[in-house]
Amino acid sequence: MIHWLSTQKSEANAALDIMADKMAEVLIAAQNRIGKVFCIKRGGKRTTEQVVGATTHTLVNENINSKNFPLTERPEEERELVVFQVLEYDHNPSSEEILKEFKLRGLERPIYEDAFKFDKAHPDEKGVFVFFHEPRLDPGRVPVVLVVVRGGAFRGLGLGWFGGTWGRSSWFVGVRPRK
Repeated sequence: MIHWLSTQKSEANAALDIMADKMAEVLIAAQNRIGKVFCIKRGGKRTTEQVVGATTHTLVNENINSKNFPLTERPEEERELVVFQVLEYDHNPSSEEILKEFKLRGLERPIYEDAFKFDKAHPDEKGVFVFFHEPRLDPGRVPVVLVVVRGGAFRGLGLGWFGGTWGRSSWFVGVRPRK
């Protein structure tokens, strides 16, 4: 039927354009609910500074270093990260709400290394990516998680307060469990 519509006069083509737009909306909404999948490699022999230095940033929080976020040498393994948004929420979610979403979606929490490896492996992804690893304490003893921010020419690697709320349009990063 779609093929038939595409061969018809302009009225049918207009209907096909409307149908294509609606289909795109539905697919985008489904992708936001289900999430996107990205592959990374965990492990290796590089330090935090080496991994972070291998990416291009306009800003890196000075507390993101081997002392506060040490990488341990281990064999490389492939992992799948699943990123999702919660646009259907009527409020900005808390960290606890996002952790409940992880359980509902069958996802594990990432480790902070995942943020570094995602940042390096997928440099063209745009948005705010929040990694809900076990929080680390910043110098002020505040629990924080890593946040990768990319928009336009800005590329940042920062820390977000675990006790706060998060923008609904942020991408929350979980890990697909191994089978």
